[in-house]
Amino acid sequence: MPPPPAPDCFDRRPLVVLALFTVAFYWKLTLTDNQFTFLETPDAAYQVLPWYQFQARVMHRGVFPLWDPYQWAGQPLLGQMQPGTAYPLNWLLFRAPLRNGYIQLAWVHRHFVLMHLLAAWFMFWWCREVGASRFAAVVAGAAFSFSGYVGTTAWPQMLHGAMWIPLVFLFFHRAVERPGREGWVNAVWCGGAVGLALLSGHHQAPLYTLVALGGVWGWRVWTRRGERARLTGLMAVVGVMGLVVGALQVLPAWEYGARAYRWIEMPQPVRMQDTVPYFAQYNLGIFPLSFLGTLIPKAHLTTDPFLGFVCVSFALFAVAAGWGRPAVRLYAVVALVAAAYAAGHYSLVHGLAYAVAPFLDKARSPGHAIFVFQFAALTLAAQGIDLWLGSQEAEVWRGRILRGLVGTGLLAWILLFWLYLNLKFETDPGDRVILASLVAWVLAAVLYGADRGHLTAAAVRWGVALLVLFELSITSYFMFAHREDPKRAVYLKKLREPSELMSFLKAQKRPFRFEVASRADFPANLGDWEGLESTTGYLASVSDRLYDFVGWDWGKAALALNTVYTIAKEPSRAGQREVFDDGNGWKVYQNDDALPRAWMVHQARVAQDTRQAAQMFREADLRKETVLVGEAAPAMDVCATEAAVGLSWHGLHRIEARTSSACAGMLVFGEPHFPGWEARVDGSLARLYAPFGALRGVAVPAGNHTVELRYRPGSVYLGAALSAVGALFCAGLLVARRRWASR
Repeated sequence: MPPPPAPDCFDRRPLVVLALFTVAFYWKLTLTDNQFTFLETPDAAYQVLPWYQFQARVMHRGVFPLWDPYQWAGQPLLGQMQPGTAYPLNWLLFRAPLRNGYIQLAWVHRHFVLMHLLAAWFMFWWCREVGASRFAAVVAGAAFSFSGYVGTTAWPQMLHGAMWIPLVFLFFHRAVERPGREGWVNAVWCGGAVGLALLSGHHQAPLYTLVALGGVWGWRVWTRRGERARLTGLMAVVGVMGLVVGALQVLPAWEYGARAYRWIEMPQPVRMQDTVPYFAQYNLGIFPLSFLGTLIPKAHLTTDPFLGFVCVSFALFAVAAGWGRPAVRLYAVVALVAAAYAAGHYSLVHGLAYAVAPFLDKARSPGHAIFVFQFAALTLAAQGIDLWLGSQEAEVWRGRILRGLVGTGLLAWILLFWLYLNLKFETDPGDRVILASLVAWVLAAVLYGADRGHLTAAAVRWGVALLVLFELSITSYFMFAHREDPKRAVYLKKLREPSELMSFLKAQKRPFRFEVASRADFPANLGDWEGLESTTGYLASVSDRLYDFVGWDWGKAALALNTVYTIAKEPSRAGQREVFDDGNGWKVYQNDDALPRAWMVHQARVAQDTRQAAQMFREADLRKETVLVGEAAPAMDVCATEAAVGLSWHGLHRIEARTSSACAGMLVFGEPHFPGWEARVDGSLARLYAPFGALRGVAVPAGNHTVELRYRPGSVYLGAALSAVGALFCAGLLVARRRWASR
């Protein structure tokens, strides 16, 4: 073994080293002129980027977006979770400079790299907390950020939820191990980290983090029976603080989830209160064959489990040589259980968790739990690095791992040579196997040289670190597409293709809504991207009342929602009038029979249920009468003259109309009804009705009046107050702790 190494950059500036590694690893995003992007996937290009564009545009106007009017006629933004509106780190991106009114991909890329740097730092701090050296923690931090789930997930909202798991466990470990006041302070901070994960924009990763944390807490309670009351109190603090800090996202999501349909790749959507069918999770786990992808890059079918030969070898050595360490035993079990759960319907662990654990069915992709396995395995790898480089323990296992690395590499070459001779060799997967096997051989050589003292300590460290970077970078081709690649650069251009159509629509008098007759041709959320109101959109969920309403009769409902324009190649309904042709086969048709955004009716029928309401809706003349579902109609008079209605203001969170009518009636707005919207007539609070169970209606007396609708969601305001209190409390404890330490 080499002598103990002299202090080097890994010891002196570990966070700087991780920053440099991050910049180097993501060179395609950091060191090129915007040539590459991670956004060339359907969800990222069609859904996430338009969401970001909408929020950036609105925040640059000095408004915090709460309601998105550009998709599905209008939906609560925070309630949907996935736009990431509540995530404070996203606000940095949304405030970045725009170019010609559009979000710049360069800033999206920098934000992406910044999140990976934070993930690396969080993992470094966690590994240091459980006793790893700075060098081992740097390697584990880099591997956590660059490999597997965190390294290859193109959904920012998923990445943002998963990256907090090291910090959650760090503060929990301190809470358990540190006595007195220090323990309770760290429990608060642990809850704060949980809350930040909940604010991220998706429930899946935070839920898996909480399940893993609950398992570790249960093990602590079992092994420390004399501390059960204290441990239970600490976990209660974690839970309460997590909900308080995450309230800005949790409360609106809960309100929306109870009133929305969610699509889960099955014929019918589900509600929050419905159990997600087990069948819906069949194809979303880690197929057992995909566990080969732990060692071989891209050898998986669903979620990426890749860690590589370097990290897996050190993790196995930690288990073999360091089993006496409590942290090794605990996180070996966490890794195994997480891997078993990620296997989905193949695994008893997943089935029992689905049946017993509350809300776990909502995280319908068990394969995404692989990040918990990777977190635990890399915790072991950091321990293994120190064991291998710091002592002569477990000589037998050293030899076995070295022989295993050499044998695996040799077997890969023999197999590929056999495939080549039998004309079954494929270049791309073959290259990946060859590169992985070369890494195994070089790692074996480095470790053998370290054991025999042929390499200096510095050479061993740099050899291991560079091998990790090289091995994990094998997957970067699949993660980042060159923007000129004709085979892969296919999604972002869908945002630019209809530019002439969008320019025509932008020149028309607003407000109006448009629709795309064939979503397959323009699947992107053009409404959010261009700032134009659309009747439909590419969303994971939609408010249930609106969805049921349009299901009664799509053509008639679209007209009631002020769908003035239709983008299509041919007319999609009778009475349409062509008003624009882009010369490429696409045309804009005007629906002259579309209702205005607000109109007055003087008759209302009351339906006992939605089935009866649907029949009444199909029969009704919408310009003269409306239908209320299960609520009494206000007093209205039959009027001989038509009321005059005009919109004087139409914004994100406020709509104002002025009416002039000879008799009392109901002002119907072609806007979705949802909690948080309130009505005022001439400044006085008024009842907000729900015409057809889905729209907004206000009873208006005869004469001239001003009717105002404002979006003031109590769930958001309460959530914001709670999150602010939680954040200030966490920050206050940090200041107080420093004062305690200085006394």
